[in-house]
Amino acid sequence: MSQAVSGTTGSADGLRHIAAGRPVPGSVHSVSVSIPDVASVIGYESNDAATLNRISWGYPRFRPHPYVVRVAELAAREDAGGELLLTRSARAARAAAAYAGLPPRAARDLTLGGHVLSGVRLPDRGPGAARARAHVMHTGGHLSSRQAEDVLWDAGLIDGRQVEETADDSPARAVAEALAGAYGVPGPRYVALRNSGMNAVMAAVEAVTEIQRDSGRRHWLQLGWIFFDTMHLFEKKVVNAGHTTVPDPFDLAEVARVAAAHAGGLAGIIAEIPSNPGMGVPDLPALREIADRAGCALVVDATIATPHNVDVVPYADVVCESLTKYATGSADVLAGAVVVAPGSPFAADLLSVLPRYGDEPYRRDTARVAARIRGYADRMARVNANALALAECLERHPDVVRDIGWALDARSAANYRKVARDSGGPGGLLMVDLKVPLELVYDRLAVAKGPSFGAEFTMASPQVFIAHYDLLTTPAGRAALRERGLHRDMLRVSVGTEPPELIAETFERALRPD
Repeated sequence: MSQAVSGTTGSADGLRHIAAGRPVPGSVHSVSVSIPDVASVIGYESNDAATLNRISWGYPRFRPHPYVVRVAELAAREDAGGELLLTRSARAARAAAAYAGLPPRAARDLTLGGHVLSGVRLPDRGPGAARARAHVMHTGGHLSSRQAEDVLWDAGLIDGRQVEETADDSPARAVAEALAGAYGVPGPRYVALRNSGMNAVMAAVEAVTEIQRDSGRRHWLQLGWIFFDTMHLFEKKVVNAGHTTVPDPFDLAEVARVAAAHAGGLAGIIAEIPSNPGMGVPDLPALREIADRAGCALVVDATIATPHNVDVVPYADVVCESLTKYATGSADVLAGAVVVAPGSPFAADLLSVLPRYGDEPYRRDTARVAARIRGYADRMARVNANALALAECLERHPDVVRDIGWALDARSAANYRKVARDSGGPGGLLMVDLKVPLELVYDRLAVAKGPSFGAEFTMASPQVFIAHYDLLTTPAGRAALRERGLHRDMLRVSVGTEPPELIAETFERALRPD
């Protein structure tokens, strides 16, 4: 292996404060960045120049990786004519250009240092550039930082590549086999790897939409407030389909009513287990019955629960997972997967149609996932135990903690147990509803703080700020958040694999008044 460019991989920095702007973990391919206090979070989300000067990193779907920026600059000079938005594939470039209303020639292919790259030539004026960027962000069609690293390395523009553990012997098959075993499907042919978790969700939704369109089914039912980029697939017409949202994921009567109202026209129902960020767990067996009556597909994002904790394949037609999270646990690679349920009436069509949507990960990303996924089951066992211990710790502070949203809360526990494996646990994500201003806990908390979750090290995020900052800035937006049980003073905790007593002690210090 070549000399590392920056930092190391694996466990981030232990349970301690991390300087603002530091990539988390220290790998050059880190997907998170330290935003250690609420003032910095506000500056980061509001694009304050001074804050962004300190915190230039970010989640790679939202803020282009520095390597990708450098390669885009090289590509723009090579293919003179203006700014290039680089994508994972020519297919992704064409889709982004079409969504942005740009002419087909805006989707470009070029060769740079022996690497064939694709992208979108962005216009200087009008909304086209913003729409193209939005499409790539919402669908996870971005260029991988590892591919950009290879371009720069082969061009002699960096001193080395990141040293990291990889599994280079048929990595795609190794990852697919590991996921097939975890989900309980017959083999790797039922697993499709994609460029990111959102790329997997988009591929699943697009595939179902295509399959159902010929029978006149063009409408989707969204269960609750789910991950904002998944909502954007429908709200921003990234997927050409109508949709209705049932705000309360526990209101089965309303779900059944909406499904019946769209009888003969419903393509699918999309849900998360648990939902992000609200952490509600829907009744999947009941949803399966509703979907069967409606003749539609049920798509489930199981990233937070993980296949080691729940068995959703008997109820879903297709399952999506972000492998960036618990499957790798290292917070240094973007990848996703689509798992087709073999018993689904749509299975044969899905296996045929899925290859037309989304993009396979770059080979080095797949090799990284293949190395990390070996520890998936053991990682989740430790995360589950630590989540239970942390929940007990938080409940000892009723003066600070109003409530905890997680798979085993009063709303969700019964539904979660319907699909939980005998050997499973609650998963590692908790949404902590604070009685005090977020600053009093978040700023004191000595853990990694920034975007993403699912790492083997404990992370905290002011998730309402990160996901819905625009809504926090207006009275109407704050009211919309309150209707969904969300407000500014909520702390999302992604529990890691550190010793449980160390995690508890760290949170005790942050929750204890001075």
